[in-house]
Amino acid sequence: NVISISEARDLPIGTQVSVGGWITALDEFRGPLFFEDFFAGIGWYNEGLMRGNQFFVNASHGDSIVVTATLKEVDTLGGQPGTGLLKLGGDRFEFEVFPESNKDIMPILISVDQLSRGDFRGRLVRINSASFTSGGIFQANSQYSISDRTSSAGRFRVNQFTNLSGASIPSQRSGLIGIVWQRNGNSELQARSTDDIDPVAYVYPGDDIPQEHTLDVVTWNIEWFGFDGEGPINNELQFQNVKTVIETLNADVYAFQEIANNAVYNQLANELEGYTGLIANYTQTQKTAYLYRESTINDLNFGLLSAGQNSFDWAGRLPFWLHYIATISGHEIEIHSYNLHAKAFSDPQSYNRRVNASNQLKTFLDNNRPNANVIVLGDYNDNVTTSTRGGGFPSPYQNFMDDPNYNVVTSSLELAGFASFRFSSMIDHITFTNELIEAHIDGAERVDDTSTYIGNYLNTTSDHFPVLTRFYFGTTTSIDEPVVEIPNRITLSQNYPNPFNPSTNIRFSLETDEVVNVTVYDVMGRRVATLVAGEHRNAGSHTVTFNATGLATGMYLYRLQTSSGYSLTNKMMFIK
Repeated sequence: NVISISEARDLPIGTQVSVGGWITALDEFRGPLFFEDFFAGIGWYNEGLMRGNQFFVNASHGDSIVVTATLKEVDTLGGQPGTGLLKLGGDRFEFEVFPESNKDIMPILISVDQLSRGDFRGRLVRINSASFTSGGIFQANSQYSISDRTSSAGRFRVNQFTNLSGASIPSQRSGLIGIVWQRNGNSELQARSTDDIDPVAYVYPGDDIPQEHTLDVVTWNIEWFGFDGEGPINNELQFQNVKTVIETLNADVYAFQEIANNAVYNQLANELEGYTGLIANYTQTQKTAYLYRESTINDLNFGLLSAGQNSFDWAGRLPFWLHYIATISGHEIEIHSYNLHAKAFSDPQSYNRRVNASNQLKTFLDNNRPNANVIVLGDYNDNVTTSTRGGGFPSPYQNFMDDPNYNVVTSSLELAGFASFRFSSMIDHITFTNELIEAHIDGAERVDDTSTYIGNYLNTTSDHFPVLTRFYFGTTTSIDEPVVEIPNRITLSQNYPNPFNPSTNIRFSLETDEVVNVTVYDVMGRRVATLVAGEHRNAGSHTVTFNATGLATGMYLYRLQTSSGYSLTNKMMFIK
């Protein structure tokens, strides 16, 4: 019987198995040939078929294949199981290719940190924006170090049978595609050919929408900005680098933390054409601040949130709120923004103060800003899916994560292994109410890659990276009635909130009237819920709710299938 690759991976070495999937690497490595199903990947190697004068497997990328062979492991570290490359091999084998079932296999988007953890062994993956630490020419059978915002410990190997040997090593950040191998306890990326190196780094969703049509918001802790004796040594260089970052991002609203010199900050705001700055009025040396574009943002009021808040729990830095009207492409959107700089450190007392502060803020928002457009951004000084305290303690912001009325949009970055504080943790976040979910550009959230244009950024500018996201108000406003617009394609959006506990919303759009199925599966491909079963839905946008009560923590997949033949699948994370 044919079993899933995930099931095969859990069986003892030496077991004869039959598995199937779609081919992702064929003769580029002269074996193994790699293939994957929806949830896992594996290689198959036979020297007689693959390493002679001719490659004898007649197939193409994306063809369906079923292989019966023996589980083997090679390149282990000291013979220790689980440290090498798991593959199919042996002389007792059968295989059959089904070209009529060819499928376009898209690489899975991962980070360098995820590559290093070995979670995607045997899979075809893509790292969007990777840097090589060395230059020159690729050499066969050589290993190279790669890095992105999540880690500097990535490994990239040039396979001797590919055409990479002799090609130039990219001198700038590039997109890298390849198969994840395991060798001597380490995971590494092996590209199949020079076509797997994309000289253009990843373009985020929505980057084709001009900024004059979007509301772009940024949170950024600028380490001891303008202060002598702390933070970067060269204050003038820090000042000029901060200007460069702001002008490069070209956002509408910036929420800053650690502004330590009012005069220097006012100078920054004055030198940035078209911007106005506001600084929080409290006694802490490190202050929060706003910077906003005058042509799009009309501030109605601002101040420190004291109602229901304990200043001690906030480390003396009460949330700095800004109530404004954003005018984007003729639409007026009323926004309530809250800039946080929470209590730092992972000791129990500091953790408890963050928990208290988070609860106080959420209680205020629930009671005083129902049905409002709210954005909470800043240095949360903790993760949102777990806590930096460790020991299994929940995040102080689990209250926001659990409430379906809020979307902690940057939680996806944390789960992907990105870090906003040096390379260590994702503690700078953006949360917004679901009144803004329709306007948010799915996938636009990011940790900005400042190292592409600021030299030695961590030592010269800040120990935090800017975190940003974008909203597009092309079809709705918060002041006028929504404008109904029929989509020009079928889409399945990222669920929100994500991660979730226990409920989440799944949104899809239809170009024409369709009969629709929406189904949820676990990572083994077992159906766990049917949300829409063969129902007729009109053209337009639709939302269904999934409740995961009773299910185990983990990754799930939700799939939209339509009567016109479309089948779209996304991932979501359930965390108890």
